[in-house]
Amino acid sequence: MNRFFLSSLVTVVFLFESIIVQLLSYPLFDAYLLVPRMLLVFIVFITIFIGQTEGMTYGFIFGLLYDVAYTELLGAYAFAFSLIAYLIAKAMNVFHKNAWTASFFAIVAIACVEWYAYAIQLVIGGTTMSVQTFLQARFLPTLFIHTIIILVAAYPLKQTLLKWHKKQDESSRV
Repeated sequence: MNRFFLSSLVTVVFLFESIIVQLLSYPLFDAYLLVPRMLLVFIVFITIFIGQTEGMTYGFIFGLLYDVAYTELLGAYAFAFSLIAYLIAKAMNVFHKNAWTASFFAIVAIACVEWYAYAIQLVIGGTTMSVQTFLQARFLPTLFIHTIIILVAAYPLKQTLLKWHKKQDESSRV
């Protein structure tokens, strides 16, 4: 039962992203194009507190699911989420593993993925949105709301992942 905890939790976060847009009020989404990126935040935390392999694996699998469910360009998010997990794992060789560092990297990851998604859509002609409109209507509001969410959820998420990882280590030794 315990070995399915992380997979189940990532699946719930993936499903919650699509539900959250419908639960929030529509006037907020008419004025701003808020994009939920909690799956990416979760992948960043998994990479930092559990490991590179798990982060890249979940990043690729759920990035591919994200591509299938939400985009017409297969592989874009699978590549982005896996690359983000890889780069963060390499950066963690220099930085300390704590909730503040994880929060910082999660915000940077969201910024990078937002620009990446915008650039791809711009190149393939999937959007006519100007850079200024992108910044005002999508990038800054998305970054702002996620910064608040991350600052509230970072420490409990870190503790949950470390507790689960410790139980996994103990059960693998027995």
